[in-house]
Amino acid sequence: MLRVLPVLIALVLLVYCLVDLAQSRSDRVRALPRWAWALVITFLPYAGPLGWLTFGRPVEGGTSDRPALRPGQPLAPDDDPEFLARLARMRQKSEDDRLRQWQADLERRERELGRDEGEGPGPAGSARA
Repeated sequence: MLRVLPVLIALVLLVYCLVDLAQSRSDRVRALPRWAWALVITFLPYAGPLGWLTFGRPVEGGTSDRPALRPGQPLAPDDDPEFLARLARMRQKSEDDRLRQWQADLERRERELGRDEGEGPGPAGSARA
């Protein structure tokens, strides 16, 4: 097992560094062009990946193309108070509309039921006060 461990470590470093290199933007790679780093990482088992991690990898966190956030800017919509307030207003409006619709439907049904009860003879029509 101990004989396999150095080979396994070298292989993991190789794959990790090649994937990291492939995801890095060309204009952010330091010291050498990307194709040269690919050769160095591939043909120098430990020195290549360690060199990439130390000298070639982009400094600002690497592969993110996301613009930098301004101070005080929310990270996600659910952190934004304006978004949450707008969402609450929309939810309240939807609930109010649904209640108005239910009320109108209930009133319509009561009117229809009242007409049906008043038309027909029998106990249903006479039970009404």
